Amino acid sequence: MTNIAILGFGTVGSGVYEAISRCSKKPLNEVNIKYILDLRTFPDHPLADRVTTDFDKILNDESVSVVVETMGGDGVAYKFSLAALKAGKNVVTSNKAVVDKFGRELEEAAKENGVVYLYEASVGGGIPIIAPLNDCFASDDIVRVAGILNGTTNYILTHMQSEGKSLEEALKSAQELGYAEADPHADLAGLDSARKIAILAGIAFDKYISYESIPHIEGIENVTSEDIRLAEQLGCVIRLVAVAKRVGDKASILVAPHLVGNTSLFHAIREAFNAVSVTGSVVGEVVFYGQGAGSLPTAAAVCGDIERVIDGKVSARVRNNCEDGFVLSIDKDDSRFITLSNGKKYRYFE
Repeated sequence: MTNIAILGFGTVGSGVYEAISRCSKKPLNEVNIKYILDLRTFPDHPLADRVTTDFDKILNDESVSVVVETMGGDGVAYKFSLAALKAGKNVVTSNKAVVDKFGRELEEAAKENGVVYLYEASVGGGIPIIAPLNDCFASDDIVRVAGILNGTTNYILTHMQSEGKSLEEALKSAQELGYAEADPHADLAGLDSARKIAILAGIAFDKYISYESIPHIEGIENVTSEDIRLAEQLGCVIRLVAVAKRVGDKASILVAPHLVGNTSLFHAIREAFNAVSVTGSVVGEVVFYGQGAGSLPTAAAVCGDIERVIDGKVSARVRNNCEDGFVLSIDKDDSRFITLSNGKKYRYFE
């Protein structure tokens, strides 16, 4: 039996409980959720007696070997993750903000204490992408990672196209369905996608890359229904695409709305789905597609990391520092642009 603790019992944390309770396969069917850390109580929940507000109880319990951090934010979540690692506990997270901001420190702490820090669920929801980048492409030089990494913006752009809605109308629909937050700024401005591509680029290029080092982060706020209609006339759709490319011994990284032609698999990515394209110098292009958010898809990725910890399938990894100048300035960008008939220019993704 493996004892775990879940920090935060919201959408993802409760999804982890549900995914574990549904699973009939080893080792997940032998996982015991010993603690749930939350300020709320859940009197009608089957695990109501496991809920605590005392993190030290978890920290000091030597029987707990895995801490699942699904709290969100980069304050207390970082503090508790670091403390757990220093206490010799493996940490699994879905928290992209903490991974982006403190990933280097947390992975170093994991290695120093003989445990691991895993974050498959921080990018792409239920899409397995971080483990493949670390393992399956280990013998290949990755020359490009690109993705439709934000389900909210993809839903909005899809419905602006299919239903002729304005951005505001499509956003309202996304909020009603729970795809968009009450404050959607991080999604619409491309910040969410930027954090995710920074994580993926860092793994692909063996560097710790912060999203703050990305020189061009552009969201979809200025995309209009007219733009989408004119793109269709060219056989294209507009999608928010994050791209990280090798350029010699450096990298070009950006987030922006792109025209996507019908020869690209990204052309077919609709609704709140995500897709990640990885191009290796040997294997060529490989595309991963699936649900990029939601309780159970994200929980599935968390549970995959829990299984890897239990089976000993991973070891602590520490990447290199990202030296100044590794990420090229935007004036070095070699993107191909296409001008719509209304005069607006868009990068072209192929």
